[in-house]
Amino acid sequence: MIKEIAFLVLLLFLAVYLVYLYMRCSSVSTRYMKKMQEDKMQIIQLEKMASLGTLSAGIAHEINNPLTFVITNLDLISGYVGKMDELRDLDDTRKKVADIKECVQECADGAARIKRIVQDLLAFSHTSQGKINCVDINELLDRTVRILWNEIKYRADIVKDYKALTHIWVDSNQISQVFLNIIINASNAIKKNTASEKGKISIATAEDDKFITITIADTGCGIPERDLPCIFDPFFTTKEVGKGTGLGLSVSYGIIKKHGGRITVDSCEGKGCKFTVLIPTTPDMIND
Repeated sequence: MIKEIAFLVLLLFLAVYLVYLYMRCSSVSTRYMKKMQEDKMQIIQLEKMASLGTLSAGIAHEINNPLTFVITNLDLISGYVGKMDELRDLDDTRKKVADIKECVQECADGAARIKRIVQDLLAFSHTSQGKINCVDINELLDRTVRILWNEIKYRADIVKDYKALTHIWVDSNQISQVFLNIIINASNAIKKNTASEKGKISIATAEDDKFITITIADTGCGIPERDLPCIFDPFFTTKEVGKGTGLGLSVSYGIIKKHGGRITVDSCEGKGCKFTVLIPTTPDMIND
């Protein structure tokens, strides 16, 4: 009888200890997973900031152009207004008023352009909170092209073929980063492949009942066949030392996978490559 009681007590002790170990492991596992998620978000944000750092000079140039003619036109308007009291001829007055209206319209257009550039930058640089929202994938692509425009316009013509009409639920901040990584790589590949002639970047969207399909193709130098299995690996890069983090495509792959989609690449060395991104049309396919 005493042995049986001792055995039951031992079993109870083991059961309590196992429950304690389970709870302890569960707690550690939860903290570990939370830390991994935080680290992943930090890596995504760092890659985004690295991209913006690379683009900063071009973005400043894009802002400086409209800002310059806004300031110039404001100086002209100031001069016209200062001379209005000296005008006696009605035709001269009408001409000056017309000139002032034209300058004001140019200032408004320039200010709107600056506002759009700043809004695109703010939307892109904002830290993702992991929240999904309903977006037009075509507008996300256009916003990315606007951010990159100074990097692209001298290297390539953009050809668009947007056929996807359905708005989808995604983390728009992260999806924009995917598009930026692919398009800037396409621009750099064209720069390597063509010394003088402009290349072409083709951006197309399509849809079926399950996926939105985005294809981004370029006429750049292509990816060597030996490198294709590695392009989505962290820290793998074909760029010169100090010219890239090697995280752009790896981060992009992780983002698309999180959204329940796929990203693939077809390449012909010396002729260009095409990235294909599939994103589910329904939000319940998005993974945490």
